[in-house]
Amino acid sequence: MSELVEVSLKELVFSLANLIDHAITPLMDHHRRTAIIVYHLANQMDLPWKQRHDLLFSAAIHDIGAFSIVEQRALTDLKFEYEYINRHARAAYLLFNEIPYFKHIAEILRYHHAYLNLISAEERKNIPLEAFILQVADYAAVLSEKGSDLLEQAPVILAEIKKQSNSRLLPEVVMAFEQLAQKESFWLDIKSISLNVLFEKYIKLDCLHIKNDEILSLAHLFRRIIDFRSEFTSTHTAGVASVAGELAELSGRDDEAIRKIFLAGYLHDIGKLTVPNEILEKPGKLTPEEFNVIRGHTYYTKMFLDGFSLFAGISDWASQHHEKMSGKGYPFHEEAKNLSVESRTVAVADVFTALTEDRPYRKGMSTEAALQIMDEAVRDNELDGSLVDLIRRYQDKINQVRITAQQTSKKEYDKFITELNVDGF
Repeated sequence: MSELVEVSLKELVFSLANLIDHAITPLMDHHRRTAIIVYHLANQMDLPWKQRHDLLFSAAIHDIGAFSIVEQRALTDLKFEYEYINRHARAAYLLFNEIPYFKHIAEILRYHHAYLNLISAEERKNIPLEAFILQVADYAAVLSEKGSDLLEQAPVILAEIKKQSNSRLLPEVVMAFEQLAQKESFWLDIKSISLNVLFEKYIKLDCLHIKNDEILSLAHLFRRIIDFRSEFTSTHTAGVASVAGELAELSGRDDEAIRKIFLAGYLHDIGKLTVPNEILEKPGKLTPEEFNVIRGHTYYTKMFLDGFSLFAGISDWASQHHEKMSGKGYPFHEEAKNLSVESRTVAVADVFTALTEDRPYRKGMSTEAALQIMDEAVRDNELDGSLVDLIRRYQDKINQVRITAQQTSKKEYDKFITELNVDGF
């Protein structure tokens, strides 16, 4: 029987909320603010624990589906009818619906922009109450982000929320909001200078207990979040993970070590959520300012993994993939003596995958051409030569593993995009 592993959902949403803040800077602190409003609404409406729990989880990460810069801009527009406003909600649903535990949360995310004027009476019956509560909290949070004196703004915000009652927002939720709005403490919480402290205080979530071999399905969620932002990135993580895992196996590592290195490959680029799509997809050379943004992504990978105890043990392996043996890599400038064989393995897998896959600015190289560049990196004391030699010795097998993993990921991405583009909710 597999040993059960504890997964802190609170750590998960805190880490994701931090990444979203850095990815969608116009909405800095928006998720914390929305979650705090949700917390108060759940109390006002006296929701049972399961509803309260899933609503808080959803509020804390509700815009996780906002991959592209177009959709990020849509989120900052207060118009309910904005062309892209529901696309990110559908994306979040498609991501979280893959994991059985998150299916109800996926439904809340799916409908958090399903306003009453956009749905039929029959459709309304199938939408969870939590989605309607999140709608009000989300809209109130956006309205409250303008200006500094929220007590002065409160009547205007309340009037706007009430104006949407029954036409777009669920009346019973608006009524609960109206009752909350009588308390100065509610408004001061929303605009508190101690927003992070309140977020920590109010957001109480369960811990999951999953089998050790089920951790991969959770990492799979993050891999999809990372890669599915763009067709150009849709297969990279799968390639790196498969190459890293194969190198670990060829090195004679045991099953547990192989699994962990594979996970590190899956998670190595989660910090790229902080990098705008126009930089990731730029066909030409990056400007110094753009490259500075890129150089920060491994730092944010480490920040995310360090904050999530389930993956803290592989934090260095995943976040050091742009370090060099010479100490001239980024962002930590670690030298060879401080780079574990696992970190070196992910770094070599990342370089090999990047060179052999198609990028916006070039076609993928042949294995021979990629190895020539990697040999030069070994001579410059950038990559571990023994791992590059391992790729050379088993190049056909490793390349086939990479291609198979990336083809599978591309099929998943194409299916995701097809489902994402379906009309309606």
